[in-house]
Amino acid sequence: MVEERHELCVIGAGTAGFAAAEAARAAGRDVLLVTGTDELGGTCILRGCMPAKAVLEAAQLEGEVAKANEAGVETGAVQVDLPAIVRRKRALVDYFADDRVHELEGYPLVRGDARFVAADTIVAGERRIVAERFVIATGAVEIPPPIEGLDRIVTITSGGVLEMTETPRSIGIIGGGPIGCAFAQFFARLGSRVTLFQDAPELLRADDPDVGTAVRAVLERDGVEVLLDADVRRAQRDGESSVLFAETGRGAHGARCDVVLLATNRRPRVGGLDLAAGEIDGDTTRGIVVDPELRSVSNPRVFAAGDVLARRSLVHSAAYGGRLAASNAFAEHPQAAQWERWESHAVYTQPQVAIAGLTERAWRARGIGVRVAHLPASDVGKALVSGHADGFVKMLARADDGRVVGVALVTDDAVDLAGEAFALIDRGATAREIAEMPHLHPTMSELLARVAEKLAELTPGRAL
Repeated sequence: MVEERHELCVIGAGTAGFAAAEAARAAGRDVLLVTGTDELGGTCILRGCMPAKAVLEAAQLEGEVAKANEAGVETGAVQVDLPAIVRRKRALVDYFADDRVHELEGYPLVRGDARFVAADTIVAGERRIVAERFVIATGAVEIPPPIEGLDRIVTITSGGVLEMTETPRSIGIIGGGPIGCAFAQFFARLGSRVTLFQDAPELLRADDPDVGTAVRAVLERDGVEVLLDADVRRAQRDGESSVLFAETGRGAHGARCDVVLLATNRRPRVGGLDLAAGEIDGDTTRGIVVDPELRSVSNPRVFAAGDVLARRSLVHSAAYGGRLAASNAFAEHPQAAQWERWESHAVYTQPQVAIAGLTERAWRARGIGVRVAHLPASDVGKALVSGHADGFVKMLARADDGRVVGVALVTDDAVDLAGEAFALIDRGATAREIAEMPHLHPTMSELLARVAEKLAELTPGRAL
């Protein structure tokens, strides 16, 4: 086995790994990419963000057509062609994946599972690679929840659901996070009987309760049976169906399903790396344990980024982490990760959810006082005339200086409206400044100005 040496070896070629390689090459470093033998492209392109949004777009459009009659447009019965949805999704995935593969081919690329054999050395396939620095960006894997009998029924994950070409008569979804909520609505609108199990007091547990409550109301209106505080303890096969048994706050509950979707958490992919041989602290629960500069706490040659850090799975956050890890790997004065700027996220239900900055609960947990203002979406004319009156906007400002530090949007087009909120938070705008900024009328963006007016009455801040 021939030994080779490089300045930087990036393990993993998904979003974080590719961003790290780009940053290192831009800085003039000798960089080598090492990735497994699976299809190139990364989770986002192949099985995550892009294909999921392509499929979920159908439910969004079905919802728009359903509103057409209210606007005086007769459409007739809506027919959803699931095989056509999947064909379109596959074509888009191929397009995005081909583009990423073309970019990856511009780097020295080793195909093989990496395994540490020393603190500065890995083996991948037939190659032994010594590097001054490593960035681990191996992502995460889906882990089934510990439910008795789950291995004896047929289940699908968020990747498998994207390949379904037949609409199930009934589907049970375990997990009320972003994936579970989005696909619960999707299948309900396709005509399936949907039961959504959430083992927490509200949906979207990582967000403020008012966000989950608003989403639950919409799902229930679409016909989804939502079970909260539901601990699914047993699963069994019954003919062609599966039966899920759960304990809920209201007692025992059973649901018969043709299909069971596991929309639960993922775990960092570190199992085959032999972290002990590389003197790297970490495991499948904690991921790679790093300091604020993304350097391994036990091996200063190693940095990590992306889902392998056991953080919320966010593509923009993974790309930021990859760039920062590669920069810090050779920096004389490394920079600490500013995760607060990158915690923003979205849920692709209808209405959509977008969170800019940190949540109200997160700020209060830090002991930082915030003032809060709410405004229903129906308070702006555009929401009413376009039939998008569901939801609300919530804005948070620091109690001491009035700077806006968080915005929660539960509205149609929330993910696009959030762009303005990101920029305003990032630039340190106060509620009063936002209230005095011009916003076109009639637009949904007026929600930000209107809620800022309410918040400005409660907080100090600069005037324009």
